[in-house]
Amino acid sequence: MEVVVILEIRITKNDNLNVISLNGKLDVFGSQQAKEAILDKMTTQENIIIDMSHCNFVSNYGLYLLSVIADKAKLLNINAIFVSITDKISEIFYLTGFTDTITLEPTVEDAIKKYSLVS
Repeated sequence: MEVVVILEIRITKNDNLNVISLNGKLDVFGSQQAKEAILDKMTTQENIIIDMSHCNFVSNYGLYLLSVIADKAKLLNINAIFVSITDKISEIFYLTGFTDTITLEPTVEDAIKKYSLVS
């Protein structure tokens, strides 16, 4: 039996910062994985950067989850910054108006510098 991984999630911790790298599809199945790995573990002490450079698909479920993550970050008074959005996904973000409600930066390094996220 072959096991198919829809979404690989890698979390790198550094002081008060979690860099979350998504690799694969953020669809209904990947969104459930991401919810358990990200949303359920968000705290007031840790800012997050979500690196989407290797995320090649976002469904409406994925878009909803990213919106919930951004909203929860605001409630917790932490930064949630989305970086390295591919052109294909960037178009979806713009068409849905998602870019009006989230923080986008070109790279992880840019986000860290701009927001002084590492103490």
